[in-house]
Amino acid sequence: MAPFAPLRVTARLVLTTIKRIAGMPDYEAYLDHLRRRHPERPLPSEREFYDEFVRARYSDGPTRCC
Repeated sequence: MAPFAPLRVTARLVLTTIKRIAGMPDYEAYLDHLRRRHPERPLPSEREFYDEFVRARYSDGPTRCC
């Protein structure tokens, strides 16, 4: 194992936590969710994901699918 591998894992977890607290979307987590819960749905591109996030955030519709 590389000497800085644990530090990289910790840094990634801290960054993910900060993004979630700030309400920023996590594209990789969303892809994992779609693969597990909605395998029949096509996977969006990263651009489509962020466009949908902005649209959903600033509209008055529902914010969750499940």
